[in-house]
Amino acid sequence: MRLSYAPQPEMDPANASQVSSGTSASGKRAVKLIVPLHSGYIIRSNIIPLRLHDSQHIESAISFAQPLQTYNGQPVSLSSSTDLPTLISAATAGLILYPDSTPGSDAIESDLDNRLSFPWIQPGTPQRKTLALVDANSAHPQDGLGFYRAARELGINVVVLENAGHWLEDPAQTHWREAFIPTRLTNPPEPDVGSHILASLRAYGKPVDGIVTFADSFWYYIAQIAPVLGLQTAPPDSLRIATNKFLTSKYVGHQAYSASSLDEALSIAEKVDLPYPLIIKPCDGWSSEGVSRVDTPDALPAAIKSIDTLRHGTEFVIERYCSGPEVDVNLVLLDGEILFAEVCDDLPKSADINGPTVGSLTNFHELNSVYPSALPEEELDFLITSFAGTLSSLGIRNGVMHLEGRVENSTMDYRETNGIIDLQQRNDVSGSRQPSTWLIEINPRPLGMTGSHIIESTYGIDYWALAAILGVNDKPRARALAVPYKSGPQYTAIMVFIPADFSTEREGIFDSDDICADLIARRPDLGRNISRCATLVKRGEKVRHPSTGKHTFLAYFNVFSRVGRAEALRLAREVREEVRYSFV
Repeated sequence: MRLSYAPQPEMDPANASQVSSGTSASGKRAVKLIVPLHSGYIIRSNIIPLRLHDSQHIESAISFAQPLQTYNGQPVSLSSSTDLPTLISAATAGLILYPDSTPGSDAIESDLDNRLSFPWIQPGTPQRKTLALVDANSAHPQDGLGFYRAARELGINVVVLENAGHWLEDPAQTHWREAFIPTRLTNPPEPDVGSHILASLRAYGKPVDGIVTFADSFWYYIAQIAPVLGLQTAPPDSLRIATNKFLTSKYVGHQAYSASSLDEALSIAEKVDLPYPLIIKPCDGWSSEGVSRVDTPDALPAAIKSIDTLRHGTEFVIERYCSGPEVDVNLVLLDGEILFAEVCDDLPKSADINGPTVGSLTNFHELNSVYPSALPEEELDFLITSFAGTLSSLGIRNGVMHLEGRVENSTMDYRETNGIIDLQQRNDVSGSRQPSTWLIEINPRPLGMTGSHIIESTYGIDYWALAAILGVNDKPRARALAVPYKSGPQYTAIMVFIPADFSTEREGIFDSDDICADLIARRPDLGRNISRCATLVKRGEKVRHPSTGKHTFLAYFNVFSRVGRAEALRLAREVREEVRYSFV
């Protein structure tokens, strides 16, 4: 199944020579050193460990490179007098093989060829660039540091514009940013936020090579001031449409209505024959917060009241509910060209499963996202082409784009077999209408900080690195970083979300320790198929109930299977069943 769109460079496999030590019956471990055979600079200092994550043959990969480090491309001359420091000084990374791996075997060489056959050494002299980031996108380090780590490893200086008092303002955090400029930012943004951003960058006093945000609602204002700074973005009006869910729905032809109060919504319902079931969602929303399925007119008030207006503003969308399989479509664009694309299946959420029969459980809390999608290739290609076409018509030509949608009249639907819900071929497709795309929302940014990890391990692609490198318009490195594994996704992976679930109405006190560590200690057999995981709350932390309009995830697990999708789904179900936590 073709899910990646990327040029495959013609070059020496792996860009490197490999120096190996042997292993013997005495139990000594085998080590490989990766020595670049092309002159130039490394595109990212830890690119080798990143691409080797979850290799079946490599137990550990350690980078020796510094950001933007250059290499002369000369092979290492091995002799009996060659010492280890000499070898390491020429190498960019060292690999420790698993005990049962045989150095030089076809399996290991094939794996390295699959993972490292892309231009990770770039010719020429590297140039360190500076990127302005509006909104730090991380209230606390535990929220995720993917963007900051990637920027540091890419050799990009980050200037953070954020409200005073943020943790990144602390002088102890200078390793994550070049400068921190206190800037008044509110969400929803105030009308004069653009002038605050411009004043902050003028106060910084140094040129910047790009400006980005990962808080969608600021893009419209950034695009307005970018020309003053000599920077390019998509047109302001286009970004306004892309980041406002009502304007997006109208742009793609949905019958949608906007309101800012219950009275306005009821007035619309009196005048228009609304097509139930409906979706109610804030125009300026994220993490599916405030999104409800409404099956009857009587359910409208509760859905509207569930929107946290302090977080998302008062304006919301009313449109019909599309029941087709839901997907995430992630695109990497450079000058309108698709460098990379992948689609994942968002398995049915509580509102999809429960419908009108379960009172309050009509929200869209994430449960499982499966990579890659199991939809037919023609439907996947249609999704990518359709959504990329919408971006192109808006004039959005560069960046990492996270779009959510559904396939209406898909040839597949979700059914349960042996307790596991998955896509299956429909039996009633003959004579039915042709599949079509239903765009839910456009996010001109990567998916969430932790969400990018599963793309890294499955495809070898780091969206945060690409967002940073595209932000400073470094086209050669963007093309290199967008090349996936040569053989496609290395396994089927499922991001298993553990949402807050407790009986009290408004708030609960989390009364457990590390959910992930506990599960892996009890079930090491499951731990072997968990690529990454994290517990996102701490004992004693207050957690708002989902009915208040805020979605809180207690933890996530990236579960994988090299056998196939059925096993991955079974493992994901076991992980969810084995999670233990409590509230008081």
